[in-house]
Amino acid sequence: MRARVPIILASSGRQWGGTERMVDALARRLDPARFQVWMVLAPEPQVDGWADDLRRAALPVERLPEVTNRLQLGRGLRWLRFLRQHRGALLHVHHTYLAADRYLVPLAHMAGTRAIVVTEHSSVGHAHSAGQRFLKRWERSRTDMTVAVSGEVARRLSSEFEIPSELIEIVPNGVSLPAAPGPAARERQRAQWGVPETSRLWLCVARLEPDKGVDLLIEAWARLAEPRPRLVIVGDGSRRTELEQQARSLGVADSVCFAGAVPDARPLYFAADAFALCSRMEGMPVTLLEAMAAGLPSVVSDVGGVAEATDGGRAARVVPAGDPSAFAEAVQALDRDREGARVLAERGARRVRERFGEDRMVDAYEVLYERALRLAHQAGAGATPVAA
Repeated sequence: MRARVPIILASSGRQWGGTERMVDALARRLDPARFQVWMVLAPEPQVDGWADDLRRAALPVERLPEVTNRLQLGRGLRWLRFLRQHRGALLHVHHTYLAADRYLVPLAHMAGTRAIVVTEHSSVGHAHSAGQRFLKRWERSRTDMTVAVSGEVARRLSSEFEIPSELIEIVPNGVSLPAAPGPAARERQRAQWGVPETSRLWLCVARLEPDKGVDLLIEAWARLAEPRPRLVIVGDGSRRTELEQQARSLGVADSVCFAGAVPDARPLYFAADAFALCSRMEGMPVTLLEAMAAGLPSVVSDVGGVAEATDGGRAARVVPAGDPSAFAEAVQALDRDREGARVLAERGARRVRERFGEDRMVDAYEVLYERALRLAHQAGAGATPVAA
């Protein structure tokens, strides 16, 4: 019987978000007959609940901090010891921004890790210096497979860090949703948010951080004509107090609800009528895919992999980034044109089923793991490596 391949899934994310959702899906859904999963998470309190949940699912979890500069010798030694203990594993690194974990792959190479896969989840970040470009190319030279979650992320890797496009695989994020709850569950959720069943409800699921553009969304809401639809923002972050103050100062606090973070936002989409995401930066936005899968018509900023997710704007209303006026106009247009919104929602749901299913993503990574292991074996045996 073939031995299972140990897989180390390493995520340096400091709070629960889209990248962490994808890593979690892989951890739980990789074929247990072929792969044995080990998780490595940052020692941040915001992901303690995730770590506990993984352990309850019988998945081993290690907590190790990101090595952000060459002077953090203690962190580097901790990673080196861990990787040497698991040198027979394939390491799958998940970068939450382009310049993340610059030293992890070289450390894994030093430790003799069996094979290395790196996935870039975001187009955020760029090369500030020739040294950073060197470090990223150094990382790529020691990686068996480099993956981007969208064509836009792949283009940024090539333009910012001079990584040839032919060396980058693209595996889009994938999502799945629970079965839609009954009408009573929808009514209970809306009542919990203080939203009457007769009110139009827009949902935004996002971390309250600058890159998610929630301040732009609130500004757009202030531009809507009365009576405004209700906006529920699910998520938390360092800007919450500032954003709540912005809503009050713009006079929209009565129509904007800050619902806080939840462990799993997927059931909440079914309580909404539409979805809004006004990000400044994205890779392949998971919450947009989830909203489309739930059959919500969506308005979203044109950033990162949004054009790919929405089929060039055919499956959601896509507006220029950083333009609250255009965003408000798109929201009003969808609220007026209910039939157009219904058609858009159907296209979005079909788009996710056909292109962005969680099964498709997991299957793609299982194939890439096998290829990475073959490449690493060829290189170790002294054969001429083939292109990844």
